[in-house]
Amino acid sequence: VHAYFDPYGFSVLSQKEIGSIERHLKNSIRPLPGEQQPSTKMSSTRKLTPLDKFLNSIDSDNNCEPSSVNKPPAYFLAEETKRYRQLATRFISDVSEDKSALFFWKCNKHLLPGLSTLARKYLATPATSVPSESAFSKSAYYGRKERT
Repeated sequence: VHAYFDPYGFSVLSQKEIGSIERHLKNSIRPLPGEQQPSTKMSSTRKLTPLDKFLNSIDSDNNCEPSSVNKPPAYFLAEETKRYRQLATRFISDVSEDKSALFFWKCNKHLLPGLSTLARKYLATPATSVPSESAFSKSAYYGRKERT
């Protein structure tokens, strides 16, 4: 999963691997048990007055777009993965100097808010255990050397 969030790693993954990782991510994103939209809670406790309806309509940032209250989190993840594929491809083909995954996510965290959260989680974890295994190997070597 680590390679998926690095644009260079993403560029060498096969379509089968990408699909498998995206399914894994979609299955790992589930709404929390008590998580609901505030307007849904409000409507279940009391009937909305015309003033409440008006205030809710002007409070929303996207008045012209259809409401996203009924869309599951997996829908947004699917939209972000499509956008990520385009952005990662463009990032790799760009000729800028800094090609690190951290730079990519710093520049695109606002375009991919859900994936950027997951990227922070997976990129913070080392992809391999080689450094720790190397440290244990060296400590064992020094331990043997002191005994002789």
